[in-house]
Amino acid sequence: MKKTFYSVFRFILSSSLLLASYSAHALVTGTVVGANFINGQSSYATTFADGTTATFVGSGVFQKKTQAGITGVGIAGGRTNGEIDIGETITGTFSKEVIVSSINVALLFDGPEYADVKEVAKFLVNYADGGTANYYLTATGVHTAAWTGEGSVLSIGNGAVDGGTGAWQLDNPFGLRSVDSIVFTAVKGYPRSDCKSCSNQSDYTFVSMAVITVPEPKSAAMMFAGLLLIGGLATRRAKF
Repeated sequence: MKKTFYSVFRFILSSSLLLASYSAHALVTGTVVGANFINGQSSYATTFADGTTATFVGSGVFQKKTQAGITGVGIAGGRTNGEIDIGETITGTFSKEVIVSSINVALLFDGPEYADVKEVAKFLVNYADGGTANYYLTATGVHTAAWTGEGSVLSIGNGAVDGGTGAWQLDNPFGLRSVDSIVFTAVKGYPRSDCKSCSNQSDYTFVSMAVITVPEPKSAAMMFAGLLLIGGLATRRAKF
């Protein structure tokens, strides 16, 4: 009985160490920051620690915009310079599938700020399993917004007020489904009931995105094989 206990204990300890080592090497986090994009260029790329490359391409050249201490990036020119307007896009593509842990955007207002309508940001997601989906983030108040995906939305900074951040953080926006690419654009909003004169259409800036790279199947198989080996050894020793 005593020998069995120590065998099981060694199995749990060894498994924990193996999982910790696996997580440290296979689960890599990376962040794409809009403030790092270069004005006047139409593409930006960054490489994470495991070699995964994130490439962001604009429908036009990039233009950064800062308000209330938050810097984001949009497209130069258009209806609102430095923001992602209706008909404009920023597309992020990853060389290896990733799980999105958070997305931050700014200058998405609910109106009547700047005579804006309830602005709506659109995210077209291409999943690694081949599926696609459209999701929408709509500003509904100073510190409230509606999100059609999973996870939660949080107001950042002083909220959707004149001169304010109008910034939102989406946590775990697509659940645990891994993605290959995301297209950021805007769609037509609608006026608040108390602001019939609001007519400016949706626009916003991309601030940042945090992701976790998905382990290669070979790495996952090696971890599973290692656990089976440790378990087999523990069971064999427990018999003697």
